[in-house]
Amino acid sequence: MQKFACLFGAALLLQAGWVFAAAEQEKPLVARTWESFQKDSARIHQQMQPGGVYEHTPANDQARVEARLSDMSKLLQAHSSQSEMSETDKVALLNAQEEINGILQHNDNNRLICEHVAPVGSHRPVTTCQTYGEKIARQARDERYLEDRGRTPQQKKASPSGK
Repeated sequence: MQKFACLFGAALLLQAGWVFAAAEQEKPLVARTWESFQKDSARIHQQMQPGGVYEHTPANDQARVEARLSDMSKLLQAHSSQSEMSETDKVALLNAQEEINGILQHNDNNRLICEHVAPVGSHRPVTTCQTYGEKIARQARDERYLEDRGRTPQQKKASPSGK
């Protein structure tokens, strides 16, 4: 029984390692050298434009991404790779990189958002999932619809007495 528990625990750790490795690959920015940083930076700038994966990133977050990319650029220009950096510079580079990755992953149009709520008139919760991009697009459509309804003049109904 104890062998089974050890094997099961090892399998869980191995599986967690694979999940961690997959999460590592999904990061939008992993700056190891100046050349790889330039490619990633150009891709991020392109994807923050309309039609890109990060198009719905708010302006203040885009400004933070730009500032952190600038900080990283300065650090990597001074050194050809992370291995040549001081510990302080490595920490600053990693912190900037993680802030960028956090912002971009949160605003990724492909990020799946699931909600488990009871619809109006029901007590049974239902799980619905949509991407972040779909959610933002729906909110924009709803806002336009409400604005259009507010501008459309309402016709008066004729009173039953004919007046």
